[in-house]
Amino acid sequence: MTAGSPQLPLVGVLACRKERANGTTYSRVNDHLTTPLLDHGGVAAVLLHTVRPEHAASVLPRLDGLVLPGSGSYVHPSSYGGTEADALPDREYDRARDATAAELLRQAELIPDLPVLTSCRGMQELAVHCGGTLSAVPATDVRHRLRTGVDGPDRWAPAHSVQIRPGGLLAELAGVGPDGADVPVNSQHSDRVAKVPGGVLVEAVAPDGVIEAISVGAPGRFVLGVQWHFEHHTAQSPLDRRILAAFGRRCRSRMASREQQ
Repeated sequence: MTAGSPQLPLVGVLACRKERANGTTYSRVNDHLTTPLLDHGGVAAVLLHTVRPEHAASVLPRLDGLVLPGSGSYVHPSSYGGTEADALPDREYDRARDATAAELLRQAELIPDLPVLTSCRGMQELAVHCGGTLSAVPATDVRHRLRTGVDGPDRWAPAHSVQIRPGGLLAELAGVGPDGADVPVNSQHSDRVAKVPGGVLVEAVAPDGVIEAISVGAPGRFVLGVQWHFEHHTAQSPLDRRILAAFGRRCRSRMASREQQ
């Protein structure tokens, strides 16, 4: 940061735990995520490792926002009532991230002014934290799953529309009226949120009924999950830019409050 430039809110971004062929592990966050957070949200990202979930209570009070992004790995079925036998052998699981995400979301509940933004796997983690469950998207459903070679070479192009329901956080950001609105989104997920409890507001659904966005505690809290990837083609998506801008505003408000303490 150059002299005279404004101080940016610090946002913790949960990393994935990856393993090399030699058995060593490392944490990873994609630059495709951190760049739009800065460009459209005006926040600086810091990586949150997945090694010690018990550190969440020490880390979160020092941050201005929390982001749980998508990943190539899956939430393990044991996180939402399943067993080891329910895990599929051809899937990559990240149990370290499961544990850290769960603890981060528990601790975030104790900090009501901490904004939380989640996408894809992150939205599923939020749903599971609230008592929801997940199920698999049928392998033939290319609207939601990987589409390379099916709909064209751009795997992050819009795949289907979502119906934004009126009265929610997304509806406010998108300027949606009482009849809702259809908005195109990209899509890259092989699991879906199957059920959410009453305390979770379903903000948007796909034409086939798949839950595409949820929120918790609005308007007092900013806790939003979207099933799509807001970090890809953000410049072409007014809704994603508004989501990031609103998240950034909440982060700046949180930063101002922390500075006054």
